[in-house]
Amino acid sequence: MRNGVFIDSNVIVRHLSGDFKAKKIIDMVESGEIKGLINQIVVSEVLFVYIRLKTGKPSRYLKNNPDMLMKLNLDPVFEVLSIFTELPSSNEVSMLFHEMLKKYGLLPNDALIAATCKHYGIKKIATFDEDFEKVDFLEIIRS
Repeated sequence: MRNGVFIDSNVIVRHLSGDFKAKKIIDMVESGEIKGLINQIVVSEVLFVYIRLKTGKPSRYLKNNPDMLMKLNLDPVFEVLSIFTELPSSNEVSMLFHEMLKKYGLLPNDALIAATCKHYGIKKIATFDEDFEKVDFLEIIRS
């Protein structure tokens, strides 16, 4: 995995919203120029944000109105997600997660992403999130 680039959820969400810089990164994955890597956190975040953007409803409302979720077309999200290699979590990632929280002061989802990168030897992350600038073993790619 060392040659891959971890793709943060904000890149995928911005791509789905038509952002040109994000589209350039996604195009590099689709063309095979870079190997795009994600984890379950990215899948969850992308789906959550997409659902909220498409419905315009808060999660509490959606939780009480599952019909709205069942009718929502999530195919565009799953099509984009299918181009990435999803890395599994493990006990080792969980142990590194604690280290990332303490060492870099990241929020939990970002700490899990950093832990995944460290565990798999990933040195580059495509993100628009400035919090990853604190993570000294990751090089940030923005386009």
